[in-house]
Amino acid sequence: MKKSVDAGSGIFGKTAQYISTLEAARLCGVSTFSVQRWFDEGLLKGARLPGGKRKIEAESLKRFMQEHGLLPSASAVREKRTRVLVMESDAKLLDVIKESLARGGECLVETASNGLDAGMALAEFKPDAVVVSVAIEDIPGASLVQRIRQSPLGRSVRIIALTGKKSQDDIKEIRAAGANAVLVKPFGMQELAKALKSATGA
Repeated sequence: MKKSVDAGSGIFGKTAQYISTLEAARLCGVSTFSVQRWFDEGLLKGARLPGGKRKIEAESLKRFMQEHGLLPSASAVREKRTRVLVMESDAKLLDVIKESLARGGECLVETASNGLDAGMALAEFKPDAVVVSVAIEDIPGASLVQRIRQSPLGRSVRIIALTGKKSQDDIKEIRAAGANAVLVKPFGMQELAKALKSATGA
């Protein structure tokens, strides 16, 4: 275990005590939004500067990276992972999907529970695929999918839409808006993994 810590210590610099959220995000291979959330949840220690900016303690980040397998020794594997953004307002379902996709180590998963967070994550995380609940903002599913597809960063992303509507007309509308696949709730996690693999070619 000590060897793992030493292997990653050099990336922080010999004298660094605090690093920016941007640099922390780069080291972890996630968005700055994720680092900010970890800080706010108390998972990372540091200081909040005037104006709201956060500085992360280097030692705290090293411990966090070690505990979550984010040290450089795992970087080559991490780069091969499919980057998946999950947008779901149901907190329980969001956690289930995140845990299921991340469990095998093939996916690097970011989450968002509302439209604002989703927009930030889409811009910063730059996912390969988006798993999106069409009811995240209580607007027609086709409209939400269309917003993602028409955004500059959403033109090439693969979209898996989740819907509670079983009507074939609704499903066709969501597909026409830009979804690569549509899953009707309730669905199994194996079904989601299969749809994601098929859409991304992973």
